[in-house]
Amino acid sequence: MHGKLVILVPDDAYRVILETLLTNRYKSLGIRLEDFKIKKDALRESSPEAVELLRPFQGEYSHALLVRDLEGSGSEALGAEALEKKLHQRLVASGWDEKKSAVLVVDPEVEAWLRFDSYHLQKLIRDRARRHQKNVDQLYKQVLDEAIQLNNGLNTIGKPRHPKEVFQQVLEHFGVQRSNALYGRLADVESLKGCKVPSFLRLLSLLQTWFTAQ
Repeated sequence: MHGKLVILVPDDAYRVILETLLTNRYKSLGIRLEDFKIKKDALRESSPEAVELLRPFQGEYSHALLVRDLEGSGSEALGAEALEKKLHQRLVASGWDEKKSAVLVVDPEVEAWLRFDSYHLQKLIRDRARRHQKNVDQLYKQVLDEAIQLNNGLNTIGKPRHPKEVFQQVLEHFGVQRSNALYGRLADVESLKGCKVPSFLRLLSLLQTWFTAQ
């Protein structure tokens, strides 16, 4: 089943990750797309307006995916699953096919998808470090553990509760400038089976259900 997909994302980190997955990793995903478009929400976390931003694409694109961060959405108390349901109802009401549209709320934000214990992430930092470059391998775990503890530890699935802050602190320690290119590089090399975060697994499931290559 092939088709055209439009995705609305809250920032450029998502744009780079999704563009990399759909352009470079589609064979690993087992999908085939005729075309896709990734649009950034200029208002970032404007959940009520986001649905309307997708409406103009209904004539050209068969499928729509609305991506939101839970953090900063104003609906943190509601939770990711309930917010997804609420926004999906609005998508369907605006004219999108119920089975060809979806909402993906990432809890708390895109850095939740990072594998902090990954060889690829450690190598990326080593290659770009401007401080402690020769000692990255020896210091990385210690720096990571300290950053996690300073930001309220791990959640129930073993991920940092505040992954964005943890990532930023690790980068700062080694003098690595945060950029969207970091996310793209990791999306290009990481194992697609390595991330167990529910929102990432749901993303893969949606793509494989909608656009299976078989």
